[in-house]
Amino acid sequence: MTPWLLTFAVHSTLWCGLAWLSLCFFPGIHARLRETIWYLALAASLITPTAHALISPNSAIWRLPVPSFIAGGEHGSEGEPGRGDGAVSVSLLGREEAHGEDDAASASWVASAGVLWLVLAGGLLALHFVRMGRLRGRLRDREPVTDPRAKGALSTLAGTASLNPPPRLTESHNLGSPVALGVGARREICVPVRALHELDEEELRALLGHEVAHHLRRDTIRLAILHVLQAVFFFQPLLRLAVRDVRLAAEELCDDWAASHAGDHFAMASCLTEVARWVVPRDRHSPVPCIGRRRSQLELRVRRLMTGNRSPRTPSGRWRHVSLAGLLILTPLLAPAVAPGADRSHEERRALEGAWPREHGEAGEHELRDRRERSPGSGARSATSTTTQREDQ
Repeated sequence: MTPWLLTFAVHSTLWCGLAWLSLCFFPGIHARLRETIWYLALAASLITPTAHALISPNSAIWRLPVPSFIAGGEHGSEGEPGRGDGAVSVSLLGREEAHGEDDAASASWVASAGVLWLVLAGGLLALHFVRMGRLRGRLRDREPVTDPRAKGALSTLAGTASLNPPPRLTESHNLGSPVALGVGARREICVPVRALHELDEEELRALLGHEVAHHLRRDTIRLAILHVLQAVFFFQPLLRLAVRDVRLAAEELCDDWAASHAGDHFAMASCLTEVARWVVPRDRHSPVPCIGRRRSQLELRVRRLMTGNRSPRTPSGRWRHVSLAGLLILTPLLAPAVAPGADRSHEERRALEGAWPREHGEAGEHELRDRRERSPGSGARSATSTTTQREDQ
């Protein structure tokens, strides 16, 4: 597992780094395209290490050499056949023993790194579930909304989004910002109680439309997967940047959907301005889609809606999906192969084996013959050979 994690670290840095650079060079692109770029980078970061683990490293265009004990390579210690009992093997015995000790230490280090990763990843996953539990504890007092104005607006928006059944609408006193909860038949929208009293009809419709858009896009599932990836691969800081930008892009897309179906961008902007006053510190770490997490982002979204700075339309879903599939197929070939480099111990050994006859000539052969004669059992083999020859005569 450790070699795969090393390859993931290299490939995720490559793909997420390219995504970040492309968004820095083109900051004004559509939110959907920004989201697509990040999803492509995350998918490639998972696909290419798995593909390289199943195919030969030689299939990649370029290679990143790493020490063999990290990349999962094995050191050979048998030598060439037919030369294991020669003088060269005797002279290299100390070197091989030291090399074996290094291999044992390296294997122990790799195993320790794998255990450390499991412990930290498990701890961060547990922290995510603890946050989910705290949120459910805060919402334990929520009650169904009875306001006919809100129920009618939600029913209309859910019908427009083809959500069947429509999300359940609840209210809570312990909530600073509306949230989208659940999936499928258990979809739910929970709003602060003050939203039903401090927002006018258009603003309330925009607020509910924003949360309906989250359910339409299945952001509850997407965000859960992103949080799990961020916890498991905690050693990759670019994942935190990706999750933050994906969440912002999702909020902007939901703003656009709600504004278009509410019929007024200013109502959506006014709703965000009002929600900005309700945001509490606990909302910043919300593990579910939340209309307002940071006031700075809310200000940017309000300015975007008020100025009417609409981004150009993105390509159709069909062409976008075809392009993504083609890029994902090519990524294993473009990613570097993280493979063991040349082992210097083997090179030195082969050099010494080739240099022995040239340096010592016949003296080396005589020394080899003398060592064989002095080795245990050589006398018995010689006597047996002589007796067999006499019997044949």
